[in-house]
Amino acid sequence: MINSISDTPQHQAEQQAILWQAKLSSDLLSDRQRREFEDWLAECPENAAAWQAVNSFWTGLDGLTLADIGAESGEVLAFSRANASKPPRRTFKTGLALAASLLLTLSIAYQQLDFYLADYRSATGQQRQIALADGSTVLLNTASAVSVDFSEQQRLLTLHRGEAFFKVAADSKRPFVVKTDAGEVRALGTAFDVKLQDQQASVTVFEHAVKVTSASGEIKERLAEAEQLQFSADGISPPTHVNLQRAAAWHQQRMVFQDKPLAEIVAELNRYHPGKIVMVGDALKNLPITGVFGIADTDVALQSIEQSLPVKVRKITDHLVLLSAK
Repeated sequence: MINSISDTPQHQAEQQAILWQAKLSSDLLSDRQRREFEDWLAECPENAAAWQAVNSFWTGLDGLTLADIGAESGEVLAFSRANASKPPRRTFKTGLALAASLLLTLSIAYQQLDFYLADYRSATGQQRQIALADGSTVLLNTASAVSVDFSEQQRLLTLHRGEAFFKVAADSKRPFVVKTDAGEVRALGTAFDVKLQDQQASVTVFEHAVKVTSASGEIKERLAEAEQLQFSADGISPPTHVNLQRAAAWHQQRMVFQDKPLAEIVAELNRYHPGKIVMVGDALKNLPITGVFGIADTDVALQSIEQSLPVKVRKITDHLVLLSAK
């Protein structure tokens, strides 16, 4: 009996490693899934070798140079599937672009799964205004999902991912609570913003106050207007004062930056870009930039960055953009 390549333990391990890369890159990763990954990694040498190859390739994107990419000649850097412990070898046309596209596609697909479970959702680059039955409203930011569970005792909303602005209608008999994996926020007659990212959440109060309880049980009894804090399973950070006009910029589909490093701008653009924007090397990360960008078209923002900074923008695929030094 002849086995196909797809039946070999090595090939199966490679496919599983690619799927784990997508899962581990997601904001939805749970502690249980992380333990499952660790069990899979220790299961056999093929799994460990496949993960080393896939993870080394993906994390190596930041250290690449344009010479490695070889865009003009079609030559790219790839890892040998035959031996993950060997140094990278050069191959033509396949490799970096194809593997990067595959990982990005899988990552994006995995992160969309929770959308099918949520009551309301927004796609990447989209915003959505929602009117709730009690008169409250929710503005969903890009790639966000929320579920609603109203009862006679409380109004419970679960933010599965992304960011949302809540404007709460008064109802003294039913508290308004926003639940996340990082903890929960209880409205004290208010308007506030909750953002969930990397198993950590932040809350910004625009009117009145909120009560915050972290997943670990730590409590902030009252976070006041124009204050912001982060909370997670590790606890609650000290509150800071914020500029509400700037914090609300995304409500008007704008991003506002004042003397911020390019790495921070790229991280924010990636929330609205249908794919991945990657900086090549570390030289660009601390370049300061001030500007106002629209969230509806990240290509325009990238053009502005290219014109104002010594940065070259190179579109590799529809879902992969590289930023490099000019």
